[in-house]
Amino acid sequence: MELRHLRYFIAVAEELHFGRAARRLRLAQPPLSQQIRSLEEKLGLRLFHRTSRKVELTPEGSAFLERARLVLSHADGAFEFGRAASRGEAGRLTIGFVTSAVYNLVPDILREFHRVRPKVQIRCFEMNPEEQLIALRHHKLDVAFVRTPVREEGLESMLLAHEPLVLARSAGEGEEAAGGPVRLADFKAEEFIMLPRTLAPLYHDLVVTACQRAGFQPRFNQEAGEWQTALALVAAGLGVMLVPESLRQWRRPGVVYHALRTRTGELSLELVWRQAGPQPLVEAFAATAKVVAAGTRGLSG
Repeated sequence: MELRHLRYFIAVAEELHFGRAARRLRLAQPPLSQQIRSLEEKLGLRLFHRTSRKVELTPEGSAFLERARLVLSHADGAFEFGRAASRGEAGRLTIGFVTSAVYNLVPDILREFHRVRPKVQIRCFEMNPEEQLIALRHHKLDVAFVRTPVREEGLESMLLAHEPLVLARSAGEGEEAAGGPVRLADFKAEEFIMLPRTLAPLYHDLVVTACQRAGFQPRFNQEAGEWQTALALVAAGLGVMLVPESLRQWRRPGVVYHALRTRTGELSLELVWRQAGPQPLVEAFAATAKVVAAGTRGLSG
């Protein structure tokens, strides 16, 4: 049985007239009658009572009509879903991201993509950079937001944004969260809080280089595996920390942020995906990310 047989049957069942059904289907009447007889033979059912004056559904035909409409509706929906997926308008997109990326640009990209492509199911996973690259290679992620520049065969990347580091320190009583610009060298006697290099190698090296250029070697007395944990340690007065500027958005109580008078380098945010054949969803997401990034501070830093 083919879907066309169901369409023929439904037309006859709704018109209760072979001639009108044939005109509706743009078929000649004899072939239509032949197709209905063939369908009845395949089903082993009599679907219609036929007389010279009228056509009526049998009880079996009425029951089959309900199921036929349901099957055809599902099939039409599947066809439309497939066509939408081929245009990047439907399907499922699996996204990886590093924690610091969610404080600024990534939510804006996700919001805009969901607005323009509401039929796409989005699944997001928080991962460190190495975990994301492994997941991309094993087809467990479609795209990834990473801080580390990726230049790897089989992967394609696009720079979305870069941002400076700011200094986070414990706030005094009643002190505002935003402080004035400071010199990094003025904090050489402080102990620094850091993420493990295994989790954020580029960030770790950037902090060390910034301190060395300011004339001192940083002393790391605490490590934390999450930005939120690290800033909680800063709030507790256990040390200072250089963090991406976008973390200001979190507004952690007890933490003051200072811009640095001398820029110490910048962290990039890149979108990475596999190089493959046509990937309508990935291509649509990358295009949205590019537009959103261009409309924010993005590439202007």
